Amino acid sequence: MNNILNLSYTHLPLHLRACFLYLGMYPEDHIIWRDHLVRQWIAEGFVSSLHGSDLEDIGRSYFNELVNRSMIQPSKTEYGEVLSCTVHDMMLDLILIKCVEDNFLSVAYNSEDMARLMHGCKYNVRRLSLSSMAIGGATYEYDMAIAARLPQVRSFILFENPIPPFLWFKYLRVLIIVRGKDTVDLTAISQLFQLRCVMVRVDGKIELPTELGKLVYLETLDIQKCRLVKSIPSDIVHLPRLSYLGLPNCTDLPEGIDNMKSLRTLQEFDLEKISLKYIMGLSELTNLRELSVKKEFSLGTQKVDALAFSIGKLRNLECLRIFGCHLESENLQLGSLSNPFQHMERLCMRTWWFCRVPKWMDGLHCLRVLELQVETSTEEIHLLGELPSLVYLNFGAGKIPAERAILGTGLFLVLEYFYSSSRKDITAYLGFEAGAMPNLRILCLSVVHWGGTIPVGMEHLLHLQEIRLDGASHDVVCAFKEASLVHPNRPSVSRLGSSLEIMGRW
Repeated sequence: MNNILNLSYTHLPLHLRACFLYLGMYPEDHIIWRDHLVRQWIAEGFVSSLHGSDLEDIGRSYFNELVNRSMIQPSKTEYGEVLSCTVHDMMLDLILIKCVEDNFLSVAYNSEDMARLMHGCKYNVRRLSLSSMAIGGATYEYDMAIAARLPQVRSFILFENPIPPFLWFKYLRVLIIVRGKDTVDLTAISQLFQLRCVMVRVDGKIELPTELGKLVYLETLDIQKCRLVKSIPSDIVHLPRLSYLGLPNCTDLPEGIDNMKSLRTLQEFDLEKISLKYIMGLSELTNLRELSVKKEFSLGTQKVDALAFSIGKLRNLECLRIFGCHLESENLQLGSLSNPFQHMERLCMRTWWFCRVPKWMDGLHCLRVLELQVETSTEEIHLLGELPSLVYLNFGAGKIPAERAILGTGLFLVLEYFYSSSRKDITAYLGFEAGAMPNLRILCLSVVHWGGTIPVGMEHLLHLQEIRLDGASHDVVCAFKEASLVHPNRPSVSRLGSSLEIMGRW
């Protein structure tokens, strides 16, 4: 088996070998998220741009190629897209053997591993994956011995606190801290001039340096899962290469967002904590691919209009999410745009009410995921049915029109997941003709106020596997179970307590 696995490795293209070996930074059974991994590859210089292609897209193609070659195992998959992976223990053993041979990376999960690393290796460490157990209780002399072996470390991943002195890692490019509940002090990273990527995923607080402006190569700052001790340093808006900025909830950002021209991803900040000028400044970030914002209370007409104006200028957006309480009847600007988002793949706007489905949505040919709330008519849902790439639809109807929406052949050709809700009985509104939704796997309905009927023509959904009922009574569940018995595919029927259980995080 080892020979077979080794053969798989030797047949890897050269551009994939370093990416594959880098997976040894993570312990056995650890879930590795694709986009996090790709940003680490980019920071290390493993992803090369060809003919002006986007580095993140190239990195994802590397990831997919490793999946297709069965070098890594898919963990979380959504509608054909692998979002995370794990590494089989035998494959991980192969990786670590190759890493020792090439001095590619070193791992230490206990004090014995660290002692072996310090005294059994004749080369300086280039990449280090470390558990806090490996350095716990170290003496001063031991600390000095460790530091002497670490000046060339390019990537450092730490599992659990405590954190060793950052000055050990003078030329560090990638810093990852995973797990832990204590305060993470990052004030010393301002001296690590080569830093490209900082990701901290802990339950505790995080303290940033008072100045970040010296980190001129910083591309990724991901601290979403933490709580800030102090506000974000004001000079963050002047970092020339920052492309990914993931912030904790309720973060108060400094003025000058319009200076951050290199940003591709911004998530997630609170609209209530920023000024009208700041919201208008978002319109200058024309390189943005992903934007997530949230609000807890009403913003007022001026801020809502400013947000709609700014979003409309971001023509390269691929993903837009707006969370929080509803923005009602204040969508004129966003509803009247002219085909603004030609590259949009995910649009999650359940908290932004529209009077009608905006006309510009019929031009979203790349759209795969849509969450939308409208005051609806039968034509509204038909317009969405013509989107050629839509696989996930979460559709909220403000009111139910008198006429039934009959969904027929030619609509929702690739849709796999359909969730529909309304203040009234949604089951009386939907009907399916033969050939409707030919790829639908999961049908979710909010049935709080039931009128005694079920959607007409469900037997025409030939690939239906599950029916999920949100907030339904026992009688509703029984009616759908009875209908499933005559369905050619015999889909399962289940009851959910809340729509939050089925919406997930997109």
